[in-house]
Amino acid sequence: MKVKIYLLYLLILVVAGTIAISVYYAIRDKNDEEKTEVTVSNGSESENRSAIIRSDTEEVIEDEDEETKTEEPQTLEDHYSSSSKEFLNYTFKSPEGWTISEENYGQTLMLSNVERGASGSGSRVTSENIMITVTDISSLDGGLAGLVETYSNTIEMGPYEKIDSFEAYIGETKKNVIGYYYESKLIVREVDEGYLEDREIDLFTYILEDNYVYLFKYIGSGIDLNSASETFKGFLSGFMLNSEQTGVMKANPAGAINILILGVDSGLGRGWGRDSARSDINMILHINLETYGATIVTIPRDLWVPITGYDDGKINGAYAKGGPELAVETFERFSGLEINNYIVTDFDGFIPLIDFLGGVTIEINEDLADGFSNCYLSKGVHHLDGEQALALCRNRHRNGDGSTQGGAWAREREAAKVIKALYEQKTTLQKILALPAFADFLINYTWTDLSFIDLMSILPVLGNVGNSEIELRGVPSYSKMIGKASAVVHYEDETVQLFEEIKNQ
Repeated sequence: MKVKIYLLYLLILVVAGTIAISVYYAIRDKNDEEKTEVTVSNGSESENRSAIIRSDTEEVIEDEDEETKTEEPQTLEDHYSSSSKEFLNYTFKSPEGWTISEENYGQTLMLSNVERGASGSGSRVTSENIMITVTDISSLDGGLAGLVETYSNTIEMGPYEKIDSFEAYIGETKKNVIGYYYESKLIVREVDEGYLEDREIDLFTYILEDNYVYLFKYIGSGIDLNSASETFKGFLSGFMLNSEQTGVMKANPAGAINILILGVDSGLGRGWGRDSARSDINMILHINLETYGATIVTIPRDLWVPITGYDDGKINGAYAKGGPELAVETFERFSGLEINNYIVTDFDGFIPLIDFLGGVTIEINEDLADGFSNCYLSKGVHHLDGEQALALCRNRHRNGDGSTQGGAWAREREAAKVIKALYEQKTTLQKILALPAFADFLINYTWTDLSFIDLMSILPVLGNVGNSEIELRGVPSYSKMIGKASAVVHYEDETVQLFEEIKNQ
């Protein structure tokens, strides 16, 4: 009996002990779990991982990969990126269907969109262009204030209507956009009520970053202001500086253009008009759109050449016989170059053109005294008004300064120097800010087949052609009597080589 009682007590003790031990371990596990949670929330990143490792090793390995993975810069199909080593490069999203032309790795860039479509009784053409130019602020006369003043002065130069300024974001930077309306003389306007806008629009703004100014110009034709401003603002908002994102879009392949520049001998009360005048000043301006090098080739007015539909004759007679079309054909046949456009002026246009540009400063390398042209200038640097500049360009009674032959050869080279000097008088930035409205002033004194769209295509390179990169060359030639005519004959081999070098410039 006593044994049974003893066994019963022993069983009770074992059960109680088991319960006590279970409670003990339950309490200990709970305390350990609370400590682990505290460590996870308050400990270091490595302690966190070790605590998680104890619970799920495979899970932490995946987490660790996500933590240490480095994201590659995103490449965007519809974006362009500049590639200069001079300034902070930029990236932007190109509007769909627009073309891109660049100079100097994005230092100057033009985005263009031309649409042609029937509207009303005529064929409506719209042109939208956005231009980016990057320049060192130290090159700006007057700094940023001078920049805005230069643009504002352009507005005051002509009968332009100022556009109320509005705000736009360039990335995250809020800026004011200013601009004006004008009517381009390069556009032949037909009677067409379908046009959204019969005026051109020019808009401008800029940002400053790391001592470089990023200028933005919108140039539109046939577009209303609301559409133009929305396009411009949309583009600016997506503009990124020094972005990790890169674009894959590339600029269009560059080429070259050749412009025939003629000075005809009409005006000053002469009895014949522009259409029947002879071209006494003849130049071909060649511009490489990729290297933005430029060459002006002077061609003697008395050069004896074949003229289509006529007997051989002096090259200045091509314009008198068939106007600019026959002149272009004649100069193409002689040079082997494709002439893209022509610009013509005469005595009545040349004088006010020079005066409008504020005169021209040029260095004369010999004393000149000619009663025929009324050119009286001593050797040295002179600032000439329109009348003096015309006299200089007409003076062929001279010995020459050693850089070329005397007589007409020296006169032609002097005329080329005047054209070059006019270009040099305006800085790169001034050319860009003033164009294309500035071109309309030139049209008052010249006539040309350049269209608004043509001007947009060469606008970037016009700003980047350096003064020292404009080379002056002449056709190697000599005087010769042909029948009773005093003419000029070219050296064929040397002339072929000259124009081959220009083609390959």
